[in-house]
Parts: sequence; C-alpha cells; structure tokens
Amino acid sequence: MTSFITPPPGEWVNYNVAQGILTFQGQVLLVGNDYGRPELSWSLPGGRLEPGEQHPEAVVREVLEETGLAVRAGDLLFVIDAKTDQDRRHFVTCVFELALLEEVSRVPEVTAGSDLAVRAVRWVPFKEVPALLVQPSLGEPLVNYLYHGKEKLPRHYWAYPEYNRPDYEPVSWPPKPV
Repeated sequence: MTSFITPPPGEWVNYNVAQGILTFQGQVLLVGNDYGRPELSWSLPGGRLEPGEQHPEAVVREVLEETGLAVRAGDLLFVIDAKTDQDRRHFVTCVFELALLEEVSRVPEVTAGSDLAVRAVRWVPFKEVPALLVQPSLGEPLVNYLYHGKEKLPRHYWAYPEYNRPDYEPVSWPPKPV
C-alpha cells in the first residue's frame, strides 16, 4: 500500500505526478487505490515521477505497473495544480492522452498489476465517472475532457487552491459550464 508522507509541522510536501486518459468505446480506464481509507480512492492510472524521469515516460511506466497495459503517451491534455493547506500537500499533475500499443477491436481486459496500492482496475462509462471521482481536483477536468474533447476543453490549466474542502461541489455529468 502506498502512503503519503506526513510533512513536519509548518512544512509542505510536493508531488510531481503523471497520469493518463485511456478511453475505449465511451469508457475510460480508472484505478482504485487503497490508501488505508474505508473506500477505494478512484483515479486515472499514473503516479509520482521517479528521480530523473520525465512525465511521458512516467505515465507509460505507471500504466503498465498498475494495469498491465502497454501504452504510449500522446498529447499533454491538461495540468492540475492542487494543494491542501490542511494536509500541507501540493500536487502538480500532468495528464496525457494515452493510446494502446496494440490495436484491439474490443475493450481490453484489465487487472490490478504490480503496484500494491492499486486494488481494482475498471473501464467506466463516461457518465458514471462523477460518482467515482468525487474530488473536483481530478473529476472536474476529466469530466470536461470526456464531455467536450480535447479540442473544446474549457481550459488546460486547472488550479485548486484548496482541494480538500468539506464544502466542495460534487462533479456531475454533463459537466457544469466552466
């Protein structure tokens, strides 16, 4: 199980993250992570960069580790800049469009790979994504991408000065106008 570092009082921990969006026939690939909470935390496949690694190679490595799928990173779709004063964590996440290395005619089967934090992997219909990605810091940009496509995405930089708020508005399908 992957855990997050608890920073010393008054200090911050920064995370440099690469994630990818892989879609197939109106569904998007999501992973359910176990971070020691009662419920899985659903997210796009991806994770933190290793020393010296760049975002595109990190997302390819992470997708293989988490899902067993061989992919290539395409266009950078958007950047999420999210922090929480409560936990003193700051995440800068680059999200890439992904493509399978092998052409397939049906939805590829997926299972949790070698990443111990990943407990589930599944293809999720676009309209069901908001029920799983409840925090706006990932859900809002992803739902907007799935709904509008990359050419009409309302913005490519999504900033969340406090993503861990108790009064957040849940993500919905279709997305609210930005």
